Amino acid sequence: MKESVFLNARLKTPCFVYEQSQIEAVLTTLIQLQQKTGCIPLYSIKAANLSGLLALIQPYVSGFSCSSLNEARLAREILNAGQSIHVTTPGYREQEWNALLNYADFISLNSLTQCERYAERIQQSSSCGLRINPQLSFVKDRRYDPCRANSKLGVTLDQLCDWVADNQPVWQLIDGIHIHNNCESRNFTELLQTVETVLSGLSGLDKPFKWFNLGGGYLFEESASLKELEHAIRLIKESSDADVYIEPGKALVGHVGYLVACVIDLFEAEGKQIAMLDTTVNHLPEVFEYQYQPEIVNSVMESEYAYRLTGSSCLSGDMFGDYCFPEELKIGSRVIFSNIGAYMQVKSNMFNGINLPTSYLLKPDDTFKLLKEHDYDSFRSRL
Repeated sequence: MKESVFLNARLKTPCFVYEQSQIEAVLTTLIQLQQKTGCIPLYSIKAANLSGLLALIQPYVSGFSCSSLNEARLAREILNAGQSIHVTTPGYREQEWNALLNYADFISLNSLTQCERYAERIQQSSSCGLRINPQLSFVKDRRYDPCRANSKLGVTLDQLCDWVADNQPVWQLIDGIHIHNNCESRNFTELLQTVETVLSGLSGLDKPFKWFNLGGGYLFEESASLKELEHAIRLIKESSDADVYIEPGKALVGHVGYLVACVIDLFEAEGKQIAMLDTTVNHLPEVFEYQYQPEIVNSVMESEYAYRLTGSSCLSGDMFGDYCFPEELKIGSRVIFSNIGAYMQVKSNMFNGINLPTSYLLKPDDTFKLLKEHDYDSFRSRL
């Protein structure tokens, strides 16, 4: 990115900025992945769901992956008639079922009780799948491990095999298998191991499947080799001749997003220089959730200009961390957080009534297109 473009533009801060050229570069990689492996790409819109951003992604994918009725409705607004909507969530709501069936082309159920309640109804209008928990944990932080002990996400292979014997009519309604057991992985060996485990567990059930959804959780654009992914897809097609979907989210938008903030106060607190920003960690919730320090474009490892960057809410822990800059910060200086394209915009909140960031698309000609701006009505409408 061109730092000067962000620093000199007339932007309303704080603001989220998505860089179009970077997005298109990642999406081109996704198309190459499809051509090389035969997989069918979706975009998981839970990562970032601005309608202007979805419209940019739409031509490069076969559909969107959704986790709720609202996301499915939004997806149908953006996608064309030839593209599909895939829905999977742990918690389906009875009162939303009829509406959901109007939007979803594929629905993956999360439990065997859901299969017994909903599979027949899904089969009438959509393709029914089942989420499998392969009980393979690759995520070190158990808070984000889909295969943690007593997981709510999916059915274990042992549970499935025991259930199938007494529920053949329902089992025959299942068209596909959904798997998602990783997070921010660059190692497709883990995916290959997962596919081998699942195929082995399903082999005794003597059932062909129409599709497999391998979920997200892999940063394919940073992987040194796709051989394991190709191998995994080949194994699936050999066993069932099934379509194979992948649904990246963060892999597409994680590195293409920025938060631009402005310094609104400077003072000293017990020998530490405090720079208060017009944003807040509530605009970057994963700073709290993951306890990590976000990257800043215009910062350096060491200098005489050291500051503790804080947010402007009344939360005492509203802090981004300690940073050094090549020049002295002043009131009005801009600070640019990078690599925040995934999950920040969708999780940001209005704690203290501080409004949500404005959202822009940075176009290839270095101009900014307004995607979303918030005002008092944005706050008041929630109340």
